[in-house]
Amino acid sequence: MRVLVLALIAMAMATSQAFAHHALGGAVPLSFEAGFVSGLAHPIINFDHFAFVVAVGVFTAVAQGSVLLPVLFVLGTVAGCIASTQGLQVPNVTLLIPVSVAIVGATLALGRARIGQAGLGLFVLAGVLHGLGYAQSIIGSQNNSLAGYLIGFTIVQTAVALAAMWAAYSLWCGDRLYANARVAGGVIAGIGLTMLFQNGVALMLPAPV
Repeated sequence: MRVLVLALIAMAMATSQAFAHHALGGAVPLSFEAGFVSGLAHPIINFDHFAFVVAVGVFTAVAQGSVLLPVLFVLGTVAGCIASTQGLQVPNVTLLIPVSVAIVGATLALGRARIGQAGLGLFVLAGVLHGLGYAQSIIGSQNNSLAGYLIGFTIVQTAVALAAMWAAYSLWCGDRLYANARVAGGVIAGIGLTMLFQNGVALMLPAPV
């Protein structure tokens, strides 16, 4: 019942924020300051990105992994964003991002939180994927605003991931850590599936111009 209630709340929040992809009302940031503010906001107002970053922190706590895991993920987002501004395009990235959220959530929910070298590589790859999504709000801007944007989302993602890891360690002591992490994983997987459905509908039924 607890999982169901949390999942429903999270899905409702995801639904209400599904298309909140821009901190500046859809405008492309044209200054360092505007880029910085947009970078700070983007990982928070986009619920799929936020859910994945939280999952990175919880995953690190459960797997007793190195704090390098959040760092590697964040570096992946920076690399993906820069690569996108240089012309790299990946088809259906708006669908692949929520898929990654659903997968990491399901992995937590099933209690499979071992991290090997291949696992670290997958988190870097997921970071690149999310970075491609971040770039959609900055393409066409000036170089100084891009720098601000990168710094902004690097700071907020690192802070959220480390906060989630610290909270898991501090609030879910002992065996509760693993049990609650599985609950969190179920909620995160639900968010990913909800966003996947919404983004799929948006692609099939685009809003009239």
